[in-house]
Amino acid sequence: MKTIAPWIPALYCAVLSAVVLIVHLKSGANSSAWEPGFYCFLPMCFFFVGSVTAQLHKELKELRQRLAVLEEDKSDI
Repeated sequence: MKTIAPWIPALYCAVLSAVVLIVHLKSGANSSAWEPGFYCFLPMCFFFVGSVTAQLHKELKELRQRLAVLEEDKSDI
């Protein structure tokens, strides 16, 4: 699951874009039927990207702390 997690926001954005494109093409070129759904779900794209980025930042911080501890132990030897 960890290898898929960073790609979930991109998949969500692609699905949202596909749905909007299909609705736009089916409803006609002058219709604005796609706008409410697109604008309501667009913030979720940014939320998903932010949550994955925050998770990766947290893991990076933990790894740096572990590396610092290991380097500290290695220098004591």
